[in-house]
Amino acid sequence: MKLTARKTGHEFGERDTVALFLPEGGEDVKGAEIPDDISHIVDRANLGFFQGKSGECAFIPIAGRPALIIAGLGKPAEITRETLRNSAALVTGTARKMKIKELDVVLPRLKGLEEKPVLCALAEGMYLANYAFDRYKTRKDETDAPVQSVSFHSVDTAGAARLLMEVSIICSNSLLCRDLINETSERANPVSIAAEAKKLARLKGVSCTVLGRRELEKLGMGLLLAVGRAGANPPRMAILKYTGNPRGKKSLALVGKGITFDSGGLNLKPSGHIEDMRSDMAGAAACIYTIKAAAELGLKKNLYAVIPLCENMPGGNSYRPGDVYRSYNGMTVEIGNTDAEGRLVLADALAYTEFRLKPDYIIDIATLTGACLICFGEIIAGLLTPSDELAGALHAAGEETGERLWRLPLYGDYAEDLKSDIADISNVSSTRNAGTIIGASFLNSFVKSTPWAHLDIAGTSWGSKQRGYRPKNATGYGVRLFMELIKNLEI
Repeated sequence: MKLTARKTGHEFGERDTVALFLPEGGEDVKGAEIPDDISHIVDRANLGFFQGKSGECAFIPIAGRPALIIAGLGKPAEITRETLRNSAALVTGTARKMKIKELDVVLPRLKGLEEKPVLCALAEGMYLANYAFDRYKTRKDETDAPVQSVSFHSVDTAGAARLLMEVSIICSNSLLCRDLINETSERANPVSIAAEAKKLARLKGVSCTVLGRRELEKLGMGLLLAVGRAGANPPRMAILKYTGNPRGKKSLALVGKGITFDSGGLNLKPSGHIEDMRSDMAGAAACIYTIKAAAELGLKKNLYAVIPLCENMPGGNSYRPGDVYRSYNGMTVEIGNTDAEGRLVLADALAYTEFRLKPDYIIDIATLTGACLICFGEIIAGLLTPSDELAGALHAAGEETGERLWRLPLYGDYAEDLKSDIADISNVSSTRNAGTIIGASFLNSFVKSTPWAHLDIAGTSWGSKQRGYRPKNATGYGVRLFMELIKNLEI
């Protein structure tokens, strides 16, 4: 989708389709808040039926005039950026069904919201909703055609153009993130994803190192190697570095869980829980495309992405419950359950990141626990961190982007449940209690002093149904969140 800006007052042609957003209630819907250049079209449309309620959307053909797609915003006092994104998604969905390729968008005049955040939210919602993963369909849905271009009417076209360029880059990488997560595990495996990460080295400021089995053995990555032992594709770890500020002394490292298929290992997942496990590398995908977006925007920031990749499969060579393995930092780990594999590969990656890369902040992102899905559903991700600074920055970024998260406690008491009789630590607790916190407590043992945060995206990375601009299946959660965080974090 191409996003452009037009000067407010542009004359509409008969073939144009105009998108209009109206709040609920009284005079606002009748035209008091409608810009002059569209009011005569609205008058012709006879909108007596339209109430402007949230979720309301209609296509109105007008003889001799532009057609209208009109979407409700709900009560004026309750309109947020997320409201705007979801209303924009309705417009995109309607345009796709009507096979409309080009749209003109008239920005609503909303009290308490300036033009810039309104423009940004509408553009994000329309771009993100213009998505379908259909590469394996031999017959495309003829009633669902993507919108090709959207023009936004703005007073400040130069400023709007810059903003739309930024939105396009970030959102296009969110869609690439979705593509990678939706891809089959046969094609999106440790080797191919590492190769995809390496392609980013073509971008200015980006370098990439890929570690294979031999290099991982030399480093002593016993946990990552154990999990990936029975996989048909060998484990990899990709290390991306983006240097946007060569003189800068601070950096942020992102660590993404990259289990390209999670069978559960010998603790095999049952039917109903295994079918979507190609998505267990959603954290890795978010990290890859965050680096890509940052490089394409030329951000004056310094970033790392560390991506441990492997398959968790059953077999004669599988790691077993009761086994003990040594991690990169020397700690020994008893395997209580082979389906608690994500924390194992992250543990090695986190320890490596802190010791070798020495960033100022570390954030890991992972589809880690079913308990987080039970706690928050598909709406909010879990946030656990000892750092109030990171907690505040991440929460603010989540509220701004709609990729929301909520902080859970990380008290030392929970670590008591990870004691092992035969090793330094067990990878699971003896109970099912506080599963999300227990998982984060395990990871906390592998970060010594660097400010660190853990994001559990088990619920938010994969949707059971479409929710506004978020499609069914892969959501691409994390890219927009991280880009907002990076913009505001002092690195």
